[in-house]
Amino acid sequence: MRTLIELARPRTLPLALAVICCGNALAYHQGNWRCSVFILSLLTALSLQILSNIANDYGDGVRGTDRHRPASAPRRLTASGAVSIRQMRQLLAAGVLASLSFGIALLAVSSPGWSGLLLFLLLGALAILAAITYTVGRYAYGHHALGEVSVFCFFGLLGVIGSYYLQSGGYTPAVLLPATGCGLLSAAVLHVNNMRDIDSDAAVGKCTIAVKLGFARSKRFHLALLAAAATCYLAYAASAPASLLWLLACPALACHAKRLYCVADPARAGGELKSIVLITCVINLLFSLGLSLAA
Repeated sequence: MRTLIELARPRTLPLALAVICCGNALAYHQGNWRCSVFILSLLTALSLQILSNIANDYGDGVRGTDRHRPASAPRRLTASGAVSIRQMRQLLAAGVLASLSFGIALLAVSSPGWSGLLLFLLLGALAILAAITYTVGRYAYGHHALGEVSVFCFFGLLGVIGSYYLQSGGYTPAVLLPATGCGLLSAAVLHVNNMRDIDSDAAVGKCTIAVKLGFARSKRFHLALLAAAATCYLAYAASAPASLLWLLACPALACHAKRLYCVADPARAGGELKSIVLITCVINLLFSLGLSLAA
């Protein structure tokens, strides 16, 4: 059981919570919310996050990428031999089944109509495919500097706008701002992870944005992600001032940015991973709380 918990990487799961809470709070603020849709949205997002984590461990373990990870990085179970290749494949199949089951149940409860049903079935299939092919397959896009782009799309645009649509039955352009902000923060989480692994990834030919930019420019890119995300949340406040409750997290965000910018060793950048995950979650929860209290 302990191995399974380690494989799920519970420290990353608050990202799924943040995304779903953001989308649901936007709908709740406009008078559209059902508890069953919220719970199933959350379970679907969590199952996709866990599936992605399992696939990442398996893919990099099979490729040999994880044999060169820095000592500060968490253990990877496939590379260490703690879980066999066969067991990992079984867990991947179980993860796909769980994601499909929760996703289908979500669509059954939310009743998005035939056009919405077909759209979300397609998006759900793409989400499962993206979760697996991040490091698995001949063209694992995580090895071609597309990881942050995928996270931005699925843990930002699709997660927030999709959960909003399933609650409200429609779409309004204003939700694109917090969806973009959430996606940028989620991308920042992955970028810190890739900054930590920059030397080991470069050694095995894994091309990430961090590897392409180099460590110094990667730090500046990270600051740009944070600044752009903050701008999106601030811009949304023009239509919902109560959402500004997230500003309470600004001191923590500024401290994180300063600490990371001052780091000289890529391996030490990993020390900020827990911080940015927590900050991303807190910003979105405060944003959601502000909207909910003003509903």
